Amino acid sequence: MDLHYISAKEALKRFKNKTLSPLELIKAIIERSEKVNPSINAHNFTFYEKALESAKKSEQKYITNSETLPLEGIPIAIKDEEDIQGQPNTNGSIILKNHIANRTMIDIERIINSGAVIHCRTTTPEFSTTSFTHSKLWGVTRNPWNLDYTPGGSSGGSGASLAAGCSTLATGSDIGGSIR
Repeated sequence: MDLHYISAKEALKRFKNKTLSPLELIKAIIERSEKVNPSINAHNFTFYEKALESAKKSEQKYITNSETLPLEGIPIAIKDEEDIQGQPNTNGSIILKNHIANRTMIDIERIINSGAVIHCRTTTPEFSTTSFTHSKLWGVTRNPWNLDYTPGGSSGGSGASLAAGCSTLATGSDIGGSIR
């Protein structure tokens, strides 16, 4: 199995037994993302340098047998509808194309506090209100298995990211069934 498709459970197990490091995993995820995202359009913002720094810190915890958090070192993509202080959050809308969040939503704060490594934001239709992922701001998100199709919505960017091996975990929402 390609490293970028490893499950979070398997990654944590391998981090703990030192047969994989968080830095190795995030590098594989970034490499895969750079290769396929231009075709699938699942990520609209990337934070690779910060993710590499976070993964290095997680790696040190595993190397030194320090206390680790539940998702320590796991790459996660965050849907572009959730505020993270200091990061863009467009909700797929031209109206919000320059919006920078001034707070972090509680669910994302919990993910951050669990040790996960945020490396990107995923595309969403405008205000997550349609059944397939497209917007005037970001265009159409494609199904990685067949680019003639969409992965649906409104969490299509997250679904495409996971299916393509561009993230180990991703957030989504379920207004009308998008992650079911």
